[in-house]
Amino acid sequence: MSVPAMYYVGCGFDWFFVLLTLGGYFYILRKTGRQWVFMLIFAAEWVVMGLSYVFLISGISADEWYITLTRVVGYVLFLATILTAIVELTRLGKRTR
Repeated sequence: MSVPAMYYVGCGFDWFFVLLTLGGYFYILRKTGRQWVFMLIFAAEWVVMGLSYVFLISGISADEWYITLTRVVGYVLFLATILTAIVELTRLGKRTR
């Protein structure tokens, strides 16, 4: 069975963003001392989406229930990232005024 190249590209993209997000989180933590939780949630979202591609590359059918479940969990984590970022950045904006 041939694995589409799109799965490899998606997998590499997802794991690159995990490293990029974690690197950004630790850079901000070191420079400012602030712990931005939304960046950790964002990294977790990319890990979950990366795992779905690992499943697909390993030969699991795309219509299996756990592929759908990992994607739905990833999207829920993405929504949580956006909402947490809004709350944290709004709180930060109120403190600086």
